[in-house]
Amino acid sequence: MSQLTLYTAEVCPYAQRTRIVLGEKGIAHEQVQIDLDDKPDWLADLTPTNRVPVIRHDDFVLWESATVNEYLDASFPGVALKPADERGRAVMRNEIRHFDNVFLPTFYKLLFEQNESVQTELRQQVVDGFEFLEARLGEIQGDGPYWLGAEMSLADAAMWPFFERLGVFEHYRSLVLPVTCVRLHHWFDAVGAHASVHATAHDLDYFLPLYTNYANGVGSGVSAQAFRSGAAN
Repeated sequence: MSQLTLYTAEVCPYAQRTRIVLGEKGIAHEQVQIDLDDKPDWLADLTPTNRVPVIRHDDFVLWESATVNEYLDASFPGVALKPADERGRAVMRNEIRHFDNVFLPTFYKLLFEQNESVQTELRQQVVDGFEFLEARLGEIQGDGPYWLGAEMSLADAAMWPFFERLGVFEHYRSLVLPVTCVRLHHWFDAVGAHASVHATAHDLDYFLPLYTNYANGVGSGVSAQAFRSGAAN
């Protein structure tokens, strides 16, 4: 029997993506929790990024959440989390790449920014980003309720953890998801209703103290350094 180990951290939204996929597909695995403030030296032997998630499947090691999730979906039985056709899969990858490389850097830069006038500019940029995502759903979602339509996909697992943290941004930066983004609101509720997603979720009281250093501009982890500069994680 093959053995799968996930190296993860409860607070990390990237690792949460993979935990959602594992739950959605019902994949048996062992979890090893990593303290992101005191990472073990051996983590760097598994991944050059020194970040989670990382998986070890027998003697095969893989990192980067988007790649890990595609591998898990392709390698294990259970519900398929990719569209059946190549064009659909290409759209899915495009959606995740845009979210990771365009939306998230601005999203997190807002949280790190200490200058109030710059915060105002960044907040508007994030709202513009929400409106772009809302428009994309209007183009590709059809009747929904998921990102790519009627079935949950890797795109849903990739994006939901960050929307779960919106309360942090409202608390520290007065950012809210516009009420006009009706599709995004419905999407968030539909994905959050999945048992696999609910099992990974936390309330705002959990997140707020963990993001204090981000909001104060003093977060020093690998991801924090990238997001402070406005770069992708």
